[in-house]
Amino acid sequence: EGFRGRIMAVLDASPIIYYGRIGRLRWLREFYGKLVTTPSIVRETVDEAKVLGKPGVSTIEEAFREGVLQVHSLAEEENDLASRVAESERIEIEDAQLIVLTRKLRDILVTNDKKLILVAKAHGVKTHWAVTPVVLSVKRGKLDKKEAKDVIGSLVEAGLRIKPETLVSIYRIIENI
Repeated sequence: EGFRGRIMAVLDASPIIYYGRIGRLRWLREFYGKLVTTPSIVRETVDEAKVLGKPGVSTIEEAFREGVLQVHSLAEEENDLASRVAESERIEIEDAQLIVLTRKLRDILVTNDKKLILVAKAHGVKTHWAVTPVVLSVKRGKLDKKEAKDVIGSLVEAGLRIKPETLVSIYRIIENI
């Protein structure tokens, strides 16, 4: 069972890319119940990643094809709002679109982008770091401590950027559950 029962999560590119690379997108969907993102994140994680020859693209494509990941487009006025947010906050339009979508759906935004988290919180959007579902799964008895550390280690090995001191803190939190 996911966070507060069955809900939705809006995903930034980083959790899609790195959970995809380690074969855990379905697990992430089981945790949250439903995973959604914007068309611009699809472009980044599939179209642009293909051109750049990034690993794991076929897994991500399959997740979209099979409905593990779903795409939600914004209406014109929502895109206008995202443009204003991006300009005011000096963030990428893609990030502002994620904030607008998450606020509209009253969901949780999952990312590994510190500035995006700060701006999202300022807009009243609930956020999770990319590793939060792993830690919460240990708290709920869905993953044991070793499995959780292995998943986080795999995410880091796949390229998810976590500062060494933050990684130590995450492992300590898991150990103390």
